[in-house]
Amino acid sequence: MSNWVYEFENQVHHRGRQTAIIHSGRHKSYDELNREASAVAHWLSSMSVSRFATYLANCYEFYVIELGGLKAGAVGVTANYMFGEDTLRYVLRDSEAEVLAVAERDLGKAQAAAAGTKVGQILVVDARPEAAGTVSLDEVLADHPDRFASVPKGDNELFNVTYTSGTTGVPKGVMKTHRNIGAHITNMVHAWKLGPASRWLCAGPVYHTSGLESSSLPVLAAGGTVITLRWQVDDFFEHVHKYRPDAAYIAGSMLVDIADYPDPERWDISSLRFVVAGGAPLAPRAYQKVCDRYDFVLTERLGMTEAGIIFVYPVGWPGSFSPREEFPYHVPGSCGRPLYNQTRFRLVDLLTGEIREEGEGELQVCGDSVFAGYLNMPDKTKASFTEDGWFITGDVVRIEDGHAYHVRRRDEMIISGGENVSPRTVDAAVESHPAVMEAAAFALPHDRWGQQVCVAVVVRPGSRLTAEELLGYLRDNGLLAKYEIPKLVFFRDSLPKTPTQSVPRSVLSTEHAHAEEGVS
Repeated sequence: MSNWVYEFENQVHHRGRQTAIIHSGRHKSYDELNREASAVAHWLSSMSVSRFATYLANCYEFYVIELGGLKAGAVGVTANYMFGEDTLRYVLRDSEAEVLAVAERDLGKAQAAAAGTKVGQILVVDARPEAAGTVSLDEVLADHPDRFASVPKGDNELFNVTYTSGTTGVPKGVMKTHRNIGAHITNMVHAWKLGPASRWLCAGPVYHTSGLESSSLPVLAAGGTVITLRWQVDDFFEHVHKYRPDAAYIAGSMLVDIADYPDPERWDISSLRFVVAGGAPLAPRAYQKVCDRYDFVLTERLGMTEAGIIFVYPVGWPGSFSPREEFPYHVPGSCGRPLYNQTRFRLVDLLTGEIREEGEGELQVCGDSVFAGYLNMPDKTKASFTEDGWFITGDVVRIEDGHAYHVRRRDEMIISGGENVSPRTVDAAVESHPAVMEAAAFALPHDRWGQQVCVAVVVRPGSRLTAEELLGYLRDNGLLAKYEIPKLVFFRDSLPKTPTQSVPRSVLSTEHAHAEEGVS
């Protein structure tokens, strides 16, 4: 395999006039998308850009820039749109990105974050800025040719770097090669039987691995149509009614909006055959309500930035013909069956170290889809793999009757609305308040977000602090992304401690399970 973008260009050859992307009422064909991406590739190549970053919510222009960078042979750096200014600055410095693409509304934040980094140009996708060091996408498209011979890449050369939160307290740059991406996208095309007739509604964020690599790119590789939107539940129903997708990807938290939508009967959503949810545990009430109210099949998956999807409910069975009219299915509580193509897994008993393929244990995976390592973190990379090359996921999983059930994160990571929240990052931000002596973040269940971020706080002797004051401080100081700011604050005289003086966050989750004294 070489540059993955050739898979997309193959569809341009065969389906150039067919619709590739629909966003905000605009239908863009494979040919149009390729021509605009080619102009971006010329622009990036003219500056010898090797790494380009995006800080964008779902929009058509995101695909133009991503594919243009690939055609130019550059490495994409995907910054989570929920990152605050400080975290964005860290990502730009760590990745050494030379170009940053943003929307006009985020230009001020982008300029501040880019100061002192290698970013030499800020590409504004929806306006013509006048500030020095900025250029509009319209100018790039007007001033550069719309044909470009894509740069060949080797299997082990980088495709992109995606930043994901972790227990280190700063985002980790997950490095994925063209081999990694090619294997994962092939897996998805096989599992969901994607083809030219596929119309896929991507409601999840494209700056996540799931929205881009597990949803959008597989559909484009198969010659189908991606329908994308920024999440509003009314827009979801309107898009299904208007554009007739047969499948959709949503983040787990969106399920609550769909479950509680007041008048779905005013929309014709009969084209929607199945919906894949993930990124956070599905709220049982919302899951059951969706199953009772709608005809589409609701199914889950389990994956991670470092390895793509590992467990999923496929359409049909591998190695035998069955029409795509076959649905995936869902066993309540399960996140799917082991993906049959190019990814291997094993479970390791937490107490004995015994390796098994059924029962409960920490999940380890290997295969072509598993990432190459963490950028600029050699020690973290080494610690994340076994001596025989298996990636240690940190997920505790149970497999029964061929179905996988996610039990918990070994490191107690909080997953809120599909976003990974590092408890240590929250601890540090809260403890930066002069009145706080000690803090520990932990998770409590939430009907919409799957888990909500909470924090236990010990105030310094002689100091006074209210929850409202603390939350206002966190919102104003920019140390945390919006999704990292705690929803509940619990004031305590002390924190529970283990013999090694670490805080068992699971104890806090148990002690505050009813959350009456928390302040939102």
